[in-house]
Amino acid sequence: MPEKVQKLKIQGVCLDHGMEDPNPKIPYELKPIASYTTKPGVAELCQLLGRGDINQRSAQAAAWHLNNDMSWEELANKRIHHLIGPDTPYFSPQELQVAYKAAEYAKEVAKAREKKNESSSSYSPVAEGN
Repeated sequence: MPEKVQKLKIQGVCLDHGMEDPNPKIPYELKPIASYTTKPGVAELCQLLGRGDINQRSAQAAAWHLNNDMSWEELANKRIHHLIGPDTPYFSPQELQVAYKAAEYAKEVAKAREKKNESSSSYSPVAEGN
């Protein structure tokens, strides 16, 4: 039986800085994020974007910071080169401010989740009556 193909319009971020922009003519396969990256905070950041808790531009800056270890200075210095006219910043100061807060929050959530998973997996019940 052939797989069902659907067109979806989604908000997303590029997890790898320097890759080409997505092309709607290319078929993409949806995968769990954990099969792509396990860097702390990335999955949580994507959840923020999916829920609409962060705008796409700020999420992009935070994703490159978290997944590609780009510094906030590198992100602030990133420019869009125009054929006519001066270069413009890739991210606005406001977008970077939101990105910073979101990245810190996402890392905290990831750390708390990991700590919770560690404590629940290290639980060993003690038999009563011994």
